[in-house]
Amino acid sequence: MSSQTRISLTENWQAIQLASDSQVLPSALPSVLQAAGLTCLPAQVPGTIAAALRAAGQFDYGKDNFDAVDVWYFCDLDLPEPAAWLHFEGLASHAEVYWNDSLILRSDNMFIAHSVDLAAHTLGGKGRLSIRFLALNTLLAQRRPRPRWKTRLVEQQQLRWLRTSLLGRMPGWSPPVAPVGPYRPVVLELQSAVQVIDQQLTSKLDGEDGVLELELTVHSLQAISSCFIQIAGQTEALKWQSLGENRYRILGLCRIPAVKKWWPHTHGDAALYALEMHIQNASHSQTIALGHTGFRQIRVDQRDGDFHLHVNDVSVFCRGACWTPVDTISLQNEATELRQMLSLARDAGMNMLRVVGTMVYETAEFYQLCDELGILVWQDCMFANMDYPVNDAEFAASISLEVQQFLQRTQASPCIAVVCGNSEVEQQAAMLGQPAELWRNDFFAQTLPALCRQIRPDVQYWPSSPSGGVMPFQLDSGVAHYFGVGAYLRPLEDARRSGVRFTSECLGFSNMPDDDLLDSMLKNGEAVGPHPAWKLGIPRDNGTGWDFEDVRDHYMASLYKVDPAGLRYADQQRYLALARTTTGEVMTRTMTEWRRAGSGCHGALIWFWRDLRPGAGWGIIDAHGKPKAAYYYLKRAMAAVTVFMTDEGLNGLALHVVNDTAQAFDGELELGLYRHAASSVAHARISVQVAAHATIRVQDYALLSHFMDTTYAYRFGPAGHDVAVAQLYRTGDAQAFASDFHFPGGHQFAQVADLDLRAHGTLTDDGNAVLHLSTQKMAQAVAIQIPGWLPDDNYFHLAPASEKQVILRATGGKQSLTGQVQALNAQGYVRVQIHQ
Repeated sequence: MSSQTRISLTENWQAIQLASDSQVLPSALPSVLQAAGLTCLPAQVPGTIAAALRAAGQFDYGKDNFDAVDVWYFCDLDLPEPAAWLHFEGLASHAEVYWNDSLILRSDNMFIAHSVDLAAHTLGGKGRLSIRFLALNTLLAQRRPRPRWKTRLVEQQQLRWLRTSLLGRMPGWSPPVAPVGPYRPVVLELQSAVQVIDQQLTSKLDGEDGVLELELTVHSLQAISSCFIQIAGQTEALKWQSLGENRYRILGLCRIPAVKKWWPHTHGDAALYALEMHIQNASHSQTIALGHTGFRQIRVDQRDGDFHLHVNDVSVFCRGACWTPVDTISLQNEATELRQMLSLARDAGMNMLRVVGTMVYETAEFYQLCDELGILVWQDCMFANMDYPVNDAEFAASISLEVQQFLQRTQASPCIAVVCGNSEVEQQAAMLGQPAELWRNDFFAQTLPALCRQIRPDVQYWPSSPSGGVMPFQLDSGVAHYFGVGAYLRPLEDARRSGVRFTSECLGFSNMPDDDLLDSMLKNGEAVGPHPAWKLGIPRDNGTGWDFEDVRDHYMASLYKVDPAGLRYADQQRYLALARTTTGEVMTRTMTEWRRAGSGCHGALIWFWRDLRPGAGWGIIDAHGKPKAAYYYLKRAMAAVTVFMTDEGLNGLALHVVNDTAQAFDGELELGLYRHAASSVAHARISVQVAAHATIRVQDYALLSHFMDTTYAYRFGPAGHDVAVAQLYRTGDAQAFASDFHFPGGHQFAQVADLDLRAHGTLTDDGNAVLHLSTQKMAQAVAIQIPGWLPDDNYFHLAPASEKQVILRATGGKQSLTGQVQALNAQGYVRVQIHQ
């Protein structure tokens, strides 16, 4: 619903926790609180009780069990005249809403928006609006039919009956902070001359033209005399018909010739069009903004078990991450921080984010920004791992409305490419040995795809993530969750051997944050390692005897030939440095394996975007919003135009040049081989041309004048080099803009006293800075640490006798003009001074 007169009720809310099942009328709350000696908290709306406690300085992870208490929110209002509706856009989880002592709404689904007709309830004037959130544990204790199979993801199997987020309720990887409260806006809508009460918008491509179809239901106090819509500089007249009781149906079809198509940012421009409707009656003219839309076509090739997404008939390798809320405590998206997070994803070359079924449907601002920034969205419906009672009529009606509302409120967003029924429901049933007929039910197989065809015919529906093979979790067919490289400790070669077609969830590691976050979270006596305080921030699968730090340490031992436990005891700073780069190296090698020319893989989404709490979580962004080392490794591997190498064994090194953009690439490709990370033993450079939306493969022998064992596969004596460097140049540029490194003997370079690594910075007129770096010997995993500055590249290798410039962007707050740069193979660090 939309209107020109909407007031968000954000002020003067208070909140309190009471014993569960407290049968108290709102008018009795003051005396109950006084008798118990309880004090209310100021509360933010939209928000949660955890966020209110945090704002009051009373929050700590695990301190409160919000599912064990009733939570009350209330505020005093003077409802203006003429008031029309109260909208509750999301109440977590089961709630009762009162005006004074009158119950005006019950909600049992946190994903459904509700509207209360004030006139129908004869509400107005001064009064108190109160919301009681019922203790979830009380509801879970009610007797209900048992599931046909159980999941380890949650401890309470009866959560399958309750429509609430699994955040805070998944032991092992989600901090114990259940979302309770009015987490989406509470809005007062005033009566106006014209109000839109329902809208259906469909945008599509017809050849090179854009076609917009719309059907709206409006309330108008007077008869409509004219109605038209403006889009792309065009004015199109609309038809209308009376439905009685001052309601009208408005219909229209607009054709935009030679429309600018919407593309993911890696492949073109994310063109958007604003929509404005103008309605005239006898005494009033009103302009109503209907948001924006874009025109694009989504197609998925599923031949021979494939899952290959095409946008506007162009193949797209989808890469990105599984999105996590900006703030898991409040579930709010502060505008500046949301834009910062999505801009970081875009800058990293990510063109798809997955909203996962264990969390929440995102805010309108999230999808609007993804539209603007050209980021595709894989959207799970909020179901995960459980045997949902979809044959219960009341439950089925609720979840159908839930999905219908989501599709309708995002129906004009071109960013949404895939709507997925659930996360791991099919996999969970199959892994527990259930027969195939129990893997999928009618809701995911029939109801949801029918809703998508009706409301979002422009998106691809997929029943479950993963799904598609003989077994739902089969890797070489359909959509997979790939943790071979990762939790299952498979060698890096497994990424090719497994034949992954598309992985909507992969490469989950305990990614180590930088020192500034560690310093902020670890108290006196606490340390990285087996300390209980540290382990709270390490994700683990519920019921296992290992965690994802063990996984990371396994690959650290393999890459760097060290004993991680012994190193952590003897030299913790060295351990931390290797931990940060280990996951980046492993992710990069796997991602480039899937992006290479000839790969059968067409998409990979990292598990996941941002940590849910401070620590070494799965996120490639830490809990404070700062990129970790793994982010920068992935940024280089995911770039729209880049170069990388794959080890083809006895066939040598293959150099792959990728150009996802809409323009052909002309440039130069260079290959260098170095001994002892310093002495050049081979060097060659050729011109390359790569068509738009294409990838080429160049064999190392095409550059080198004679045979060299580039992968050290033949092993005729000692290795002739220990570093191979591929670099990509734009025509006329002196410095490479993309590079990749291959270490045929492994990553275990000795730390040396002097690499002749140099660094200095200069401030620029725009308030940022440029860091100038040079080295004579190869510098491994160069880490930049300058407080108050965010580098556009970090944890990168520098080739011998090379230079590099890194842009430093001020992050807000106090910026230091001094810092340090340290290479992994250097014994000390280089002090950096930023000059005026």
